[in-house]
Amino acid sequence: MNKHALRVRPDKVGSVCLPLNLRPYLTVSPELVVEEGVAIVGRVLTISHTYGHLELTSGRPALLVPGDLVVGVLGARAALRGFCGRVPQRLTRGDTVFLLNKGGVIGESSGATVGLGEPIRLEVIGTPIRDGKPLRLLDYAITPVKQLPPKMPPVLVVAATCMHAGKTSAAGVVIHHLTSRGLCVHAGKATGVAAQGDLLSFIDNGAAKIASFVDVGLPSTCDHKDMPDVTRTLLAHLAEEDPDVIVLELGDGLMGAYGVDDIVEDAELLEAFTGALVAANDVIGGHAAANILQQRGVPVVAITGPATDNEAGRGRLALLGFPAANIFQQARKLCELVDISFGFEVEESP
Repeated sequence: MNKHALRVRPDKVGSVCLPLNLRPYLTVSPELVVEEGVAIVGRVLTISHTYGHLELTSGRPALLVPGDLVVGVLGARAALRGFCGRVPQRLTRGDTVFLLNKGGVIGESSGATVGLGEPIRLEVIGTPIRDGKPLRLLDYAITPVKQLPPKMPPVLVVAATCMHAGKTSAAGVVIHHLTSRGLCVHAGKATGVAAQGDLLSFIDNGAAKIASFVDVGLPSTCDHKDMPDVTRTLLAHLAEEDPDVIVLELGDGLMGAYGVDDIVEDAELLEAFTGALVAANDVIGGHAAANILQQRGVPVVAITGPATDNEAGRGRLALLGFPAANIFQQARKLCELVDISFGFEVEESP
């Protein structure tokens, strides 16, 4: 593989590559290894006025311009409000691929998205290698487990009807509340497509340890059928050092393509989930999602998100039997509902 290898210095490296610990210069083979989770180097061919940035390993967004040499990872995406695409079956140098998300997941495109247009096009340069081997996320992943530890801390699941429903904002509010009370919180993201923004938000709000499916070796959980095992590995990792609480975000929605439905059908995981926050864009979605979780034995702490932006949604949800609290208008109430559900002492209002 090294015979015709190139030595290059990329202009920008996507955050999905963080586990690979890339140095400024890379050895790149023109012989492509076409597998999910394998790194790929490409040259930017087009711009996008709606989705034109790459999230760097620092978490900072960087504007892409034609000619930029970038590094990402091959993967799939099926975003309700974003791009859709898949891992190509074959690639050769000079082929065209697409930037499917801001974190640097790269693949074939399923077409344009209303409001976003077409994803940025990249010219394939090659596969980065180290010690003669292609760089793949699985080779730098945490050790998988098949079952949870015998003793688990309480786990708050943050689920939603779909992407952009307010999951990460709700998780951040709760993490900040719990850590401000002196509790040790570990936080993670079990499903979705690779990006650091949500995890950095958890850190900003006080989480002592963070991890996601990327740390388990996946650039995306799209169309994966092993998500219960991936989630077990992630939870076992987050349970190390004995935190007081784990906050676990399930990216995308309960009925999306990222494996959340399989997670909430797994008996061992359901037993480990102490309670759930549901983020919803509308009342009927919130009601349906909350019912799904409750029917599987997961207590619903509250419904939040745009469905609770005013009393119209909150009142209707209350009539339907679910507590509702908006993170912008009723953050204290939301946190009190978490305290009550998890058996934490409720702080008195000032």
